[in-house]
Amino acid sequence: MARRTDSWALIAAVVIGNGIAHIGTSTMPFQVGALMDMGLNGREAGLFGFFQIGALALSMILLAPVIHRARSVTVAMTGAALAIAAHILMYLVPGSFALLLLFAALAGTGYGLIFAATITGGSTAANPDRVYAIGNGGAVAYVVALMFVMPMASIYLGTMGAFLAVAIAILITMPVMLAFRARASLPTIHAGGLLRQPAVLALMLMWAGYSLGTGALWSFAERIAKGLAIAPETTATILSLSALCGILGTGVAAWLGGRSPRILSMVVGLVGTGISCLLLGFATGTVMFALGVLTYWIFYMYQYSVFLGVAASIDPSGRAGTLGGGCERFAFAIGAPIGGIVADFGSYSMLGILGFLSCVLTIPLCMPLVARRLSGGTPAALPS
Repeated sequence: MARRTDSWALIAAVVIGNGIAHIGTSTMPFQVGALMDMGLNGREAGLFGFFQIGALALSMILLAPVIHRARSVTVAMTGAALAIAAHILMYLVPGSFALLLLFAALAGTGYGLIFAATITGGSTAANPDRVYAIGNGGAVAYVVALMFVMPMASIYLGTMGAFLAVAIAILITMPVMLAFRARASLPTIHAGGLLRQPAVLALMLMWAGYSLGTGALWSFAERIAKGLAIAPETTATILSLSALCGILGTGVAAWLGGRSPRILSMVVGLVGTGISCLLLGFATGTVMFALGVLTYWIFYMYQYSVFLGVAASIDPSGRAGTLGGGCERFAFAIGAPIGGIVADFGSYSMLGILGFLSCVLTIPLCMPLVARRLSGGTPAALPS
């Protein structure tokens, strides 16, 4: 099967696409913080996260069966336009909670389109593990730069200034995604057919489980810091620099791509991410909080790259990756309101336990099925 060469233009497009697609989740602590400063409680802020990330997930899941028929550049540009419009509207109309949820769903749909275009764009690379890892590493740098800007935007543009900063960032960088081109001819694989295969279903469950608990915890990272009486400027610095360290995780994934057994890589990533959730949830001061966020980003970005590589190995068309990304984001969306409920009625330590369990409980049940499928060595393919 012919595969696209890994041109730097394609890699740059994957970097920007991943960066924009991760804005909704990676900057959620700043968005939640801004909304709660506007008067929303934890459950309402969590519901905002659910609408935004839920729309992202739903759009990806719905696109999975047909994404191979669309031009990636068209899908990416459409998504960027939707996300820009939504964030401008959030900035201009912050007083209505109902409209805020509507705009959150619009932004999430835009992110989902960009995410789907990015996954399918990188899935046919000669070394998808490497392309995804480099793309995710560059995306971390993109998000970190935005994290430094968002607190300043809130100072100079008002409480909701962070949302306008997001719109400007997308507008400036979206032309890079013009490098996405038409895809090569690939075997037809229906999403329903994929889910009927035990290994693919197991991979989806692991991906979603890993995201549910981590999403619940990460959405309230800024609130954890506030509860520890860490200065806002210090919190912003820790979150931004720790996210930058996520590049280390993607760098390891890029180096291991094609060198290390994928199953071993997955176990290390899942257990490491789970431990980082415990460190963050049980943080008692600035140092432990920083250590928790640091390890969270390293293992989270590492494991995310590994998941994409495994999906591309099972299905080179990118549909399994798109479906997996949608399932992962849907679980993250569910995690946000769950995190709000736990934050309002429980404790942040409970969020840490939830994050750990969501990462490790699926390993004994699902990993053997994925391992058996990968040992077969042939992509999943079904007739139209």
